[in-house]
Amino acid sequence: MALFDAARRSALMSDLLRHLLGRPADLLPFEQVREGLRLRHVVDRGIQEVPLDKVVGTLGREKEFNRAFLPRDESLRERWEGAARLAESQVGFPSVELYRVGDVYFVVDGHHRVSVAKQMEQASIEARVKEFLTPVPVEAHESIDEIVLKSGYADFLEATGLKPEDPDEFAVTTPSGYERLLEHISVHRWYKGVEWKRPASWDEAVASWRDTVYRPMIEKIKTSCVLEDFPDATPADLYLFTMAHLHNLRERYGDHVVTPEKAMRHLKLSLKARGRKKKAGG
Repeated sequence: MALFDAARRSALMSDLLRHLLGRPADLLPFEQVREGLRLRHVVDRGIQEVPLDKVVGTLGREKEFNRAFLPRDESLRERWEGAARLAESQVGFPSVELYRVGDVYFVVDGHHRVSVAKQMEQASIEARVKEFLTPVPVEAHESIDEIVLKSGYADFLEATGLKPEDPDEFAVTTPSGYERLLEHISVHRWYKGVEWKRPASWDEAVASWRDTVYRPMIEKIKTSCVLEDFPDATPADLYLFTMAHLHNLRERYGDHVVTPEKAMRHLKLSLKARGRKKKAGG
């Protein structure tokens, strides 16, 4: 069937283009996402129309179809063409079965039907949907590495009980960043215990760190425009960077001499000097 041959050619071109652009070419593997995000709670959402551009994952068949759900293998031809004939008939094909995580859908049953529907440029498909609940935003354009990074975010939110005011409030770009944030809270807890002359509970320490350390520092970072020097960094990345810089300066000059504001100004001056040196050398 010409339609399958066209889909195979499109798959080859799509994979090549995504490779050149550095975009993920494979479907998202559900099991890795479930393990990474520790998905446990599922809700049956029933039958609904699902946008096909958000169906970018699979339960176990990530190599047979690419991220655009185009067929990669000649062995798929017979079943694929059967699904195409069914789609073109008066009967049409039955609902597919999907899992939802965040803004992404994973095909459980109906891979060929989804592929045919996409090749026929349908906007949506009828599906029975079960949603795995997660506080972490998951989007259709993300790679498995980006999803796995978010597992650290899920762990951090679970460990602290924090509720982000926006989806990226505590997000960092390296997995070790979440461990460092937890270390900051632990140190803050110790200091609060000394200040209060009693043991500080974990929940008390988390709330105090958020309200008296983290959020005030984030506001200073945002108003200082230092983020302009790190276009690929998040505010939480800059918080960790600034606090590390503050620690180094205090070890050199003393705790009472260096304030967070002074550390941030020194950091900005250091970055500008480094930029001028790099420009002069280049």
